[in-house]
Amino acid sequence: MLIALGLSALLQGPPAQDANAISHRPALPALAAKAPGRPEYGLHITSPQGQFIFTNLRYSPLQTTSNATLYRVKGPAGWGPYRLGLGLDGISHWVRPDLKAKYDGSFFDIQKAIEGGAAKEAGLDEDWCILSVDGQNFGWNADALSTYWTTRPSIEVLALKRKGWGMGVRRKTFQLQLQQVDKPADPTDAELVPEAPKELKPYIDKADIWVHLIKSRSELPRFRALPVELQGETLWVVRGVPPGSIILEFWKGDPRWGSRQLHPEALWAEPEDGLVSGRILKVREQWYRIQDVEVEARSGRLLKLALQPWTTDVPGLLAGADLSRYLGPKAAIAHREFLEELANDALLEWKTRTLPGLLSTQGLGSTEDMVIRLERGILKLDLEVKGIRSRLDARARAETEQKAQAELAAKNGAPPPQAQVPPASESERLADLLEQRKAILTAILGSAKQSLANLRR
Repeated sequence: MLIALGLSALLQGPPAQDANAISHRPALPALAAKAPGRPEYGLHITSPQGQFIFTNLRYSPLQTTSNATLYRVKGPAGWGPYRLGLGLDGISHWVRPDLKAKYDGSFFDIQKAIEGGAAKEAGLDEDWCILSVDGQNFGWNADALSTYWTTRPSIEVLALKRKGWGMGVRRKTFQLQLQQVDKPADPTDAELVPEAPKELKPYIDKADIWVHLIKSRSELPRFRALPVELQGETLWVVRGVPPGSIILEFWKGDPRWGSRQLHPEALWAEPEDGLVSGRILKVREQWYRIQDVEVEARSGRLLKLALQPWTTDVPGLLAGADLSRYLGPKAAIAHREFLEELANDALLEWKTRTLPGLLSTQGLGSTEDMVIRLERGILKLDLEVKGIRSRLDARARAETEQKAQAELAAKNGAPPPQAQVPPASESERLADLLEQRKAILTAILGSAKQSLANLRR
């Protein structure tokens, strides 16, 4: 019975509101799905400015605030049960030098007055323009005005004659009784258009609105949070889908519980090729390695995520490995630089604390293998460093060429060239850190060769 009553309320359209009243309710999934990305969740906001869907909740590792988009509901789904029988074309401006003393201002242009409609029956047709409805101009937003009068059985319209006898001079107040529709509008018959009236900002800025939006998204199976144990603490992980890269959101509690938390504890941009075992990510200030992961193919929901604290892979470093493979393609430069520096520090510590004991206990074959592995690793790093510097040089030349073309185009009055140099994914500092790695490996190689020479005597 409760479900039937709720559906009936949706089919009846938005209720009549006081002039300044704003309210929200859960958005109909089929209507919210008309927003970009088909979110299927959100809040349906009823306000004097019209009907809106608040959805597409998203977070960015580069920001500390929550983000979502407000969409105007344009069409029958955003209207109430009453019809005036007018089509409007928004704001126009009346400018006639001979009548400027009488009227020089804005109005709503009547595109069409429907035969048999309430407006036409009362004499309000295309010869008139609307100056106000119930004393309001709705910020000269035709969508807000249309939504307003569809929720009221009667309205007062102040109009100005702009065609025929008395135009620009004659004003008239129309008391109109609107016609109630026999059949409710399809609650999904609308287009969602991004629009954020300034009047709604104080309402949208309330913490309660964001709590309800977060909870609304979390009820959708696609965004159901997964509990993950990290060093004795449970965090709840959501695989978010903002425009652009997928973001892993780590929450302190399950967002379905409607807690007061408005922002995740940590955020991590998923690599472009997805989540795979062996990859590393950062939660708070700790780095972790993915042990096991499972994502539902159809929905993209996260089903399993097992993490362990990340430790430096010394054998891999000795073989010339860098950490790009752990971060995935197009990882943030700052992350890779930080981890490469961390790896260098760990390798230095290993050289001093572990290497002497290892060389004193291992045999001839193992030491030979170490020397070969180190020499190959140094060669591999050498090629990597040269490749980075070569790509950086090519990028610098491309930027110089692009700047020169833009200056030439501006000089000739032509538009600038469209080709853009892609964002850098490497840096000189990264190349320097790998050069340091080469130096550390060279020092280790020297110790290994000395030990090998002793073993061969």
